[in-house]
Amino acid sequence: MKISERSNPVGYQAALVRASLHAGIDHTASDDDLDDAATKAGLRPAALEQTREIVRGALESPVDFVDDCNQDVAFAVFNAAAEGRPLVVVGTDGSRVVMEPHAVEESA
Repeated sequence: MKISERSNPVGYQAALVRASLHAGIDHTASDDDLDDAATKAGLRPAALEQTREIVRGALESPVDFVDDCNQDVAFAVFNAAAEGRPLVVVGTDGSRVVMEPHAVEESA
């Protein structure tokens, strides 16, 4: 099943962030680098510049459990959920995880 940039933007962005990390590219990646990473991961290259900006932002500013305090981590997670964008979290062992937060609507 293909992930669609238009019908599932956060899922697509998270998949492109994972593909970029796997390809060893960072936030300075060119459009061609991002397209290559997408293609190698079985994704279509990003059509929207906003998607590329979000992916570069996630690659540039990962949340780091070693360097960030709990309040900063919580803020980053809830901010990403509110904005509908993925984020990269670096664990205490240096492993990287791409999170795809989803805001949960409160029931009336």
